[in-house]
Amino acid sequence: MPGFLNRHRASRLMEDAGLTALVLAQPESILYAAGAPAGVAANWRRAGAAFVLVPADASAPLAAVVGDLQARSFAAQSGIGDVRTHRLWVESGPYPDPSVASRTPRPAQYDLSASLAELRALLSERGLLDRRVGLELGFIPAADYPEFVRPPVAWQDCTRIVEQLRSIKAPAEVEYLRRAAGYARAGLSGLLKAIAPGMDATEMTSIWREGAIAEASRLGHAPPQSSWAYISVAGDGFAPGGPARQGDLIKIDVGCVVSGYSSDGGRTAVLGTPSAEAQRIHDALHRAFDAGFALLRPGAKLADVYRATATAMWNQGYDTYNRGHFGHGVGSSIWSEEWPFISAQSDAILEPGMVLAYETPWYVDGLGGFIIEDQVLITDSGVEVMAPLPRELVGLG
Repeated sequence: MPGFLNRHRASRLMEDAGLTALVLAQPESILYAAGAPAGVAANWRRAGAAFVLVPADASAPLAAVVGDLQARSFAAQSGIGDVRTHRLWVESGPYPDPSVASRTPRPAQYDLSASLAELRALLSERGLLDRRVGLELGFIPAADYPEFVRPPVAWQDCTRIVEQLRSIKAPAEVEYLRRAAGYARAGLSGLLKAIAPGMDATEMTSIWREGAIAEASRLGHAPPQSSWAYISVAGDGFAPGGPARQGDLIKIDVGCVVSGYSSDGGRTAVLGTPSAEAQRIHDALHRAFDAGFALLRPGAKLADVYRATATAMWNQGYDTYNRGHFGHGVGSSIWSEEWPFISAQSDAILEPGMVLAYETPWYVDGLGGFIIEDQVLITDSGVEVMAPLPRELVGLG
């Protein structure tokens, strides 16, 4: 499949940062840019399993360094013509083939120095060795970094640039996230109908997951690639808890993964009648949610969204409520949270094509967990809730 990298946007960001190229090293960034996975060696999440070179000149072709095991498939899947290889531990190829006979053992995993040698040769051929080149230093382990600085490359951290690029979703990415959110919503709706006294969080998770899979099947889709759930019952908003009893709060925070893209959404329910304090807190969180949600539109500063949400809680008498963020980007990562974050310190501005999970959670010891969370798409004119559900505290039974 083609990658989702917007070369012209990448060029503008590189120009603003004074960079001549980006070197992508994080597996998720490589898949995003190339449309092909970095390969099995990337599972160790160490530097050098694969690289993709993105020149600032949008007309210049991409290039890659990958393990020899998947070099052909990577080239075919990505469409990148210049794919260099380094040896992995896996022995593969035709048998017998005397032309490649060697008694030199392969590395136990892969050889970072060999991978970097291919990268440096590529940079040299492109005239980039003594230029300012972006590298995802947010991913490179400290133990590996000394290998990068031996021959002269003027590495600059491009972690934020890659985050900015990945934050604007292509139509296909939006569709993955829309499907994932729809499956999760269907599972959540089914769970709310099925919860009964005596159930614990493990049982609830199974019911939710079965409902999500059933929704994918109903639509004629393959089941979600994977799924996750943080369901808590009663007094600890993060501990699973149970069995459920009358008056217990049930926090349901769930997501499905489609083609590597994870949705994120959540609601709060109560078995029977909520306590007066539980109802007051949920109502306050709902009003705070509405205050911040009203600002979700292109051009809005995420710091302003945070301030509106937090201030709404403070103005209701909850001065100690100081959550660090009220949501985050969603996409293809090793977790459901990625840049940008709706925080007091954020310098990010909402743009069309961003997909975020906007939320007002609170975990109150002894009372339980609360969450109101919607996955939203920033459109040209405003915001779209991708899998809407009522936001009130859901009474069960």
